[in-house]
Amino acid sequence: MGHKRLRQQAQVGDLVVCVDVAKKDTLGLKRRFIGLVLDKSITIYRIQVVGSGEQLYWPATATYLWKETK
Repeated sequence: MGHKRLRQQAQVGDLVVCVDVAKKDTLGLKRRFIGLVLDKSITIYRIQVVGSGEQLYWPATATYLWKETK
């Protein structure tokens, strides 16, 4: 998430921050949640939401690695 750096693509087993740009919370901020990548294609990840266990499909462009390793 650094300035002017290429984002690393998440791999299966990585924790990611998912950002929902369409929905906002009660404070008007973008809704965010943490998820575990279960499967991936080129543009879509299958995510398991940490906490609820819900599984959903999420676009890769709306995810960021929880913690990048160098």
